[in-house]
Amino acid sequence: MIDSLTYYIYGLCTMFYSMMAWMFWRKGSDMLSRLFSILMIITCAESFKDLFLYIENQNIVNDGLWNELTAMDMVVIPIYNFILKELVKPGWLTWKKVILHETVFIVLIAVLFITNAPIWFHCLVGWGAIYGIGTLVVTLMLISDYHRQLKDRFSYQENINLNWLQGVLFSFFFILIVWTIASLRRTAYADDLYMICSLALWMVLSYFLYRHESVIDELVNTETIDEPQDESDMEQSTIATIVQRLFYQEQIYLNPKLKLSDVATLVGTNRTYLSRYFNQENGQTFYDYVNKLRISHAEHLLRTTSDSLAIVAEKSGFNSQSTFRRVFACYHDCSPIEYRKIHTSS
Repeated sequence: MIDSLTYYIYGLCTMFYSMMAWMFWRKGSDMLSRLFSILMIITCAESFKDLFLYIENQNIVNDGLWNELTAMDMVVIPIYNFILKELVKPGWLTWKKVILHETVFIVLIAVLFITNAPIWFHCLVGWGAIYGIGTLVVTLMLISDYHRQLKDRFSYQENINLNWLQGVLFSFFFILIVWTIASLRRTAYADDLYMICSLALWMVLSYFLYRHESVIDELVNTETIDEPQDESDMEQSTIATIVQRLFYQEQIYLNPKLKLSDVATLVGTNRTYLSRYFNQENGQTFYDYVNKLRISHAEHLLRTTSDSLAIVAEKSGFNSQSTFRRVFACYHDCSPIEYRKIHTSS
């Protein structure tokens, strides 16, 4: 019974990972999509290997071979880290970092194959656990910095924020514990639990990653992209005048996909200097500045029209009604519907 169930689980995982590898390879050529596709290819190959070497030939897999097969799977651990870092720190990955992060795993695996001593397998499992916990902690710290940068560069957060990632990370931590147990204790129950948990998590992660939009063009070091702007060439008063015209006369905030780079192009300055202007001169992020104007526009529509909330949200520059509701709640102690009733009852 256990063998049949395990066979089914591995088969299901193999089909899912191969499908995700194909989907993300077709999704785009950005680093995140390519990394995830490579991870799915490797994970699929590992499942396929285990499906035949472990399930079908359980009787010939001794402890030494089991350790070596499990050790081979661990070369994929740094790729998890690469994907997470590419999410929270776009443009972070380089070949030097790939080699650096993989070196310890490759060295320990090589020593294990040469000596066939169980102690090196335990060292490898221990290092994998330490590496995984370290990745979890660092990623959690970087998420807040990533969201701060989003507010400095984007007027929206749909499909680019990482609010979902915190839950995924804690799920990763749970799976890391299950994986460690499954690696040290050769039982079908632990292995099945690990495969089921992994499959469920990858389904959730694949959903969010597929929707996630690359923000590397906006978040990379702008000093290396934008031509240096001498602050004396454009006085702050001049920037303020142009910004005021763009937002209050031309109402560019009604563009639901407005980015800081779009405004910088219209103003004729670079993103770094313009971001500093919003933060220092206005005392708020670009995101807050734009959405405050959108809410003000929406308030006027709620008071003076009978448009539905969906139409009000669209006319005010929001990507969706749910986003409009969420942002509106940040500025008022009531919903848009309640606001309309209060201000139109008289």
